[in-house]
Amino acid sequence: MMKLKKMQSLPRSPAAGYTIMEGLVAIIMVSFLMSAVAPVIALSVGTRVQARRLELAAQAARSYIDWVRYDPVDRGPNQIGLDFKDVNPPQLGDLVCQDGAYCTTPTPNPAQSNQSNYLFCVDGDGDQECKKDSLSDMLVQGSRNQGITYNASLSPEENKRRGYALGVRVYRADAFQENSLCPSGAGCPDPGTQQSVVTNAIGNRRLPMVEIITEIAPTENSFQNYQDRLKSPTN
Repeated sequence: MMKLKKMQSLPRSPAAGYTIMEGLVAIIMVSFLMSAVAPVIALSVGTRVQARRLELAAQAARSYIDWVRYDPVDRGPNQIGLDFKDVNPPQLGDLVCQDGAYCTTPTPNPAQSNQSNYLFCVDGDGDQECKKDSLSDMLVQGSRNQGITYNASLSPEENKRRGYALGVRVYRADAFQENSLCPSGAGCPDPGTQQSVVTNAIGNRRLPMVEIITEIAPTENSFQNYQDRLKSPTN
């Protein structure tokens, strides 16, 4: 009787690789995973960039407040608002701004204030000025509320000596490339809404970065001026 011999299996060649079909499946799987992870990475990067912007904006606001407190009469804003929420956003236009000083352009709406002490420049990129194409320059809009102590017959300097509530809004310099700024521009959320730290890399630059209200002390008759300004007009 004839015996059948078992055929020996040939050893796998070390040069053998994946088939074309296996390679295509691997590419599809990697592409799917990347498309799922990419939005999370983009949000993470955008949030880190925005957090840094908010930090710079807060520093700009503190710098402006300290700068005004050093000389609240000459350095205080001339823009007046009975309620900080009702103060219009800055006028748009070309920026002529030197670091650590009020801009000469743009100027405010003449019906709301006079033509000086309007927008304060805080340079963030070291060129000693604020430009609309800068991603780190900040512009600070200041306004003052004196309550019933405000007297229209007095000069701005005389009114400032009575003390005032200083309202501060900080905008990105590149926001002045937009058609309008919030809170009163078209498509804006409710007044008082600020930019969120959770955003994409660009964010809504029409919104203020930071809003702060602080007290500037009177330079004369301090107690009486505080009392008159903080009491209700009906009292």
